[in-house]
Amino acid sequence: MLSTHLTNKSKLLISVAALSSLVATDMAFAQSSIQDEIVVTARKKNESLQDVPLSVSSFSEALLEDANIFDVSELSDFTPGFQQQQAFGRDGDRPVIRGTSNILISEGKVGIFVDGVPFIGDSSSLDFSGFRNIEVIRGPQSAVYGRGTLSGAINYVTRDIPEEFGGRVSATVAEHGQYEAYGRIGGEIAEGLRGSIAGKYYKFGGDYQNELTGEDLGQETISFNTALEYDASENLSMGIRYIYAEDDDDHYAIALQDSSANNCFQEESRGYFCGTVQAPDSFTLSTPNILNPGLQRKSHRVIANVDYELDNGYDVTGLFGFTDINERSGADQSFNGSSPLFITSAFVCSAFIPDCLFGASAFEDSAGIDRQAFSGELRLSSPQENSFRWQVGGFIFDNETKGTDYGLAQTEFGYDSIGGVSNTRNYAAFGGMEYDLSDAFTAGVELRYASDKISTSEGASYRLGDYFADAADPDRIITGSGVEQSETFDSLLPRITLDYKLNDDTLLYGVVSKGNSPGGFNSIDAPKTSFEEETLWNYEAGVKTQINNLRFNLTGYYIDYSDQVLTSTFTSGPGSSTPGAVNSFSDNVGDTEIWGVELDTQIDFSDQFSLLATYGWTDAKFTNGLNSDQAYLIGGVACQDVDLNSPTAGECAVAGDITGQRSPLVSEHQLTISADYRNAFGSNGMEWFARADYLYRSSFFAQVHNLAESGDSNKINLNLGIENDTFKVQLWAKNVLDDDSVQGILRYVDFAAPELNGATQRAFAVTPSSRRQFGATVSANF
Repeated sequence: MLSTHLTNKSKLLISVAALSSLVATDMAFAQSSIQDEIVVTARKKNESLQDVPLSVSSFSEALLEDANIFDVSELSDFTPGFQQQQAFGRDGDRPVIRGTSNILISEGKVGIFVDGVPFIGDSSSLDFSGFRNIEVIRGPQSAVYGRGTLSGAINYVTRDIPEEFGGRVSATVAEHGQYEAYGRIGGEIAEGLRGSIAGKYYKFGGDYQNELTGEDLGQETISFNTALEYDASENLSMGIRYIYAEDDDDHYAIALQDSSANNCFQEESRGYFCGTVQAPDSFTLSTPNILNPGLQRKSHRVIANVDYELDNGYDVTGLFGFTDINERSGADQSFNGSSPLFITSAFVCSAFIPDCLFGASAFEDSAGIDRQAFSGELRLSSPQENSFRWQVGGFIFDNETKGTDYGLAQTEFGYDSIGGVSNTRNYAAFGGMEYDLSDAFTAGVELRYASDKISTSEGASYRLGDYFADAADPDRIITGSGVEQSETFDSLLPRITLDYKLNDDTLLYGVVSKGNSPGGFNSIDAPKTSFEEETLWNYEAGVKTQINNLRFNLTGYYIDYSDQVLTSTFTSGPGSSTPGAVNSFSDNVGDTEIWGVELDTQIDFSDQFSLLATYGWTDAKFTNGLNSDQAYLIGGVACQDVDLNSPTAGECAVAGDITGQRSPLVSEHQLTISADYRNAFGSNGMEWFARADYLYRSSFFAQVHNLAESGDSNKINLNLGIENDTFKVQLWAKNVLDDDSVQGILRYVDFAAPELNGATQRAFAVTPSSRRQFGATVSANF
């Protein structure tokens, strides 16, 4: 296990200064030679990866294939400073870049983009086959990419459509019932007009089964992608892309570590687990009474661009996106098949609870949402070959998410109401300029003014008889949940860069940037109905060097993170759209200080053999903050429901102090070592290749208490194959050692257990890692 290296901050600063870096890393896995130039679009223009003064990891299409990187969770394994947990299957991404914790679900901390256009919704089922490369940009990107990029952005870059018709087909067969089939074709349709079409079918039977029903916990996706590109003249080009995806997943694999495992804080509190949480070996989920358990999601996305180069060399660019998502989900929110009931008497149910249906648990929950979003960006850029370069532009974004009538049910708490409507409207003006002070020294500044209006309103009402035929009063109207709430968050977001070309092989640079994530609202029955904006200042400097067969990039950074938002759980009351269900609410828990180092190196020992390594160290700790759950845990029942900010909080405020605690879901160490070897195979242009990847992630804590943790993760992936310009066969194995460290830990409650000290006991919902898997992939170009 990697232990406590680099914990002395003064040594870190001395080391970084010596290398002219308080840094940001750039990582790119070259498949052939370090000397091959890698082009990225991290600043919305084409630049060499080694020359861009930002921290970017670039994954080419060839690397994604050779390393068998299938989704964003696997992508994070190869990216220092980036972690991704998926506690709820493919519904609820939780990306964390540079220690900016994301306990449950948030779209405000790491932004996802396709060709610079915001990608709305979960990206965990996004097909990697359609992209030329994927760029993970670390550090705040608010000045350039705008909202939702507090700590970084991921940009998926589509491939250009070739003039000559051609395409690709591939097929994969693997353990655990995994099957994939992919195909694409494209080329010139008419003069100046090119088109492409692609489709993919993916089926995964599942690593695990539901012990209660014997059914697999698997996934299925059908996706379709078509695009047109048109060069109307030498100066005018435009393109449009349509992406359709249909996901049909079984219930996600999750199990409750119940209160019987608790081993600490049981004398005066509700109990807790201290130590490494064990991966579950069985899963019992109550799904028979759930309408279509799992996830059913259909998404339509349109991405368009237009580029017009004026005669004087100035360039006008427009980027536009539209998203329409219909999502239905069903889950056993007890996580152990217990179907908890709060009302244990039929008499109490009928006499005191309006519309109570005795014996119907609200934990067997179904819900649906409809979501539509539009974004548009227009910018004007000066000629990029000038020593003084600039751009100005504007951006608009509009998103509406509303609950639907899917899954309405009558439970012990009465009839469900329809979930509320949330709206986000963002308007921004941005600009930037860059000046070459000399042949070696360049300074740049970027600035964005943004205004986010966040609002919520009541969900739709419905006539009882339209959904419940046996209702005693079918004409009664059930009103929707939610109340009118609205707030506007204005921000001014700068980024300043300095870069110095020490020589032809070495670039030194520094960055100061600000990121933000607007505040918002919780449900009306949550302990706190709103939360404030998060902001952070990021200070970094970097050195990038590439000499002959060696590339060595180093990163060091410091982040001052204010009003960090994390989430806690609560049980919904009778007024909620899902009464009795366990939900989350967001809360500003305090301020955080983050120090980090990111290292990337590659050496080509020969034309055949390359060795690559990346390392990330992230030290994220709270500098101040009060947490009510911490106060209850440490201070006992006397601190339950105490306002910690009150002058009379006394010892409870001391018990609730989280200063010095590590941020949850953040591993201190990440390490990747990859070896790639290839050589000729016969005399027909064929070559064989072998690749091995070692992936290490140190343990992370489940919550701010720093008690329950995941344990270290050690994985080895292997790949072996043969290929030429048109044909490729690949045999691969993931997680060869069958590492069973947990992927996600959700602090929860054990409703089936008796109360302890007058409160429901703590428990933990645990998501396992993927099991060992062997597979084969065959592909052909034509």
